[in-house]
Amino acid sequence: MSFNTTGTISEVLIGTGVLYYADRTTSSLVFPADNSGAWENPTTLSVPFSEVGYSEDGWTLEVDKTFEDVMVAEEVDPIKTLKSAQEVRLTGELSQAGIDKLQIAMGGGVKAEDTIAAITTQTSGDSDYVDGYDSYIPPLSDTFTEYAMVLHTDGPAGADRQFHIPRAVNVGSFAMSHQKAPAKVSLATEFKLLVPDSTLNVGSSGGAYYLFRVIDNTNDTDELDIN
Repeated sequence: MSFNTTGTISEVLIGTGVLYYADRTTSSLVFPADNSGAWENPTTLSVPFSEVGYSEDGWTLEVDKTFEDVMVAEEVDPIKTLKSAQEVRLTGELSQAGIDKLQIAMGGGVKAEDTIAAITTQTSGDSDYVDGYDSYIPPLSDTFTEYAMVLHTDGPAGADRQFHIPRAVNVGSFAMSHQKAPAKVSLATEFKLLVPDSTLNVGSSGGAYYLFRVIDNTNDTDELDIN
């Protein structure tokens, strides 16, 4: 007797998705909601998110769980297992290396157009540059920006899927390599999800806030319409 897989082809997902970000402490920041059956565009909300832009290989959501077994002398196998630690990360590489992308990859800092960011006097004696000089200064060792993030991807059967992440920080190593063509400059990023608070969240249970949520908008049935 032969058996056939009863899989659902429409639940095999393809595509990189689009990542959006915002300073999570921004006043009145909210996640995209319904707009006549479609997702609101994160970049056109009253308090907008910004789009990260091109990536190298898309985005990966990783959940790393640590469990500890409870053992007793009378049993060879554990009688219980408890989750003792968990790390959730969103990783990827930025394929755009503008100043605003450097700010994301470095986890914050100050950027400015037509001036020197956050500096009033320079060791060179110049206090400013003329128009057209944009600058960026990385964050101090003990400061970093906490982001709210939206990852918009294709879902099953053409649905639009969104991951709403209320609180994340960039914890990954920074590397920016300028190489011979056709190799391009890319910026590795690793965002660690942190426990949200009342500032911005996606709900709670028993007094504890959820780290993220996943929503499929099944009003959309256009497959592969996101990237």
